[in-house]
Amino acid sequence: MRNSHKLIFASVTVMLFALKPDIASFIPLWAKLAAGGLLLALGLYAMWKERQW
Repeated sequence: MRNSHKLIFASVTVMLFALKPDIASFIPLWAKLAAGGLLLALGLYAMWKERQW
């Protein structure tokens, strides 16, 4: 599995766990979703860079 696919899988996992209210309840929902979105953007960027080569 490439690193870009790992980042995209991690972003989906973070976004799904962010929707559960009992996981890290001290972190606001928007912060958890922002972290997932950042991982998704990094994964898509890494996938784009891998296709450049």
